[in-house]
Amino acid sequence: MTPAVGVDYETFHGKRHFPAWPAPGALLGWGVTPIGYDLLWRVTGDDPDDWPVVVVGHREGWAYELPYGMAEFFVRMLGDSRGRPVDLRDILGHPHSRFLSAGEQRALEAAGQDPWEYVDEFLERQEAERAEQEVVRWIFEPVCSHADLPPVGRLTVEGFGMAGDELRLSATLDEEPSGPVRVSLYVEGPSGSFLRREGLVPVVERVNGLLVLDVRLPESMNGSGMAWPEMVDAMGREEDWSLTLSVTDPAIAEARARQGIVVGHGMQESTVDTALGVWP
Repeated sequence: MTPAVGVDYETFHGKRHFPAWPAPGALLGWGVTPIGYDLLWRVTGDDPDDWPVVVVGHREGWAYELPYGMAEFFVRMLGDSRGRPVDLRDILGHPHSRFLSAGEQRALEAAGQDPWEYVDEFLERQEAERAEQEVVRWIFEPVCSHADLPPVGRLTVEGFGMAGDELRLSATLDEEPSGPVRVSLYVEGPSGSFLRREGLVPVVERVNGLLVLDVRLPESMNGSGMAWPEMVDAMGREEDWSLTLSVTDPAIAEARARQGIVVGHGMQESTVDTALGVWP
């Protein structure tokens, strides 16, 4: 474990000073992710079970504080990809994830076993299945919340693709809006901005405490220069494509305020009432 020196970070709770160890509120490092995010506790008392996890390194000068401790952090990271607090693409999620201590991994490797060989086989099968498709019709890859997005007021892109001649987008929102839901869509391609549509009216269902948003766009709403099936196929096969959905509603800001969150994506006060869902 590594005590951190005193430092200031921008957080979703506003600008916060983390004092040097061992002062109350100091940061204590306990791990690091494969892509270099530092995992720390914010020391808030005598019981480590009560110390919230703080993620640092996803963006210069920012810290991402989660409303729970290390045990729940692990459970979420190894569970369904939609519930992960941090977007790490190398962690596949239940039932493919596996937790090994450093000692267990060394023991397996010393016995001549590769503890992660099954991951390569899974990814190869997945890629082969995608390659066999003549045309990609549907992309179902729920994406967890990115570290740049608040942990409350979460909009998750569940999937998108073709439904007949229409482009269909499916997403879930974890807050009940104060009024009718309106969705904005932004698609970026290899050459930059590709498509933007605002004020889309989804069909809304409520399932297990989540709002399921079903957005359908006829070809007449396209105007991108590429037919919907071509766009979906390109997004399924090529890199440098992204899709963003957003919902703006006062109820999102109220839910975040109850957790002490005062800014939204980009650490901007103006976005505190907006939930963003991003693919990939």
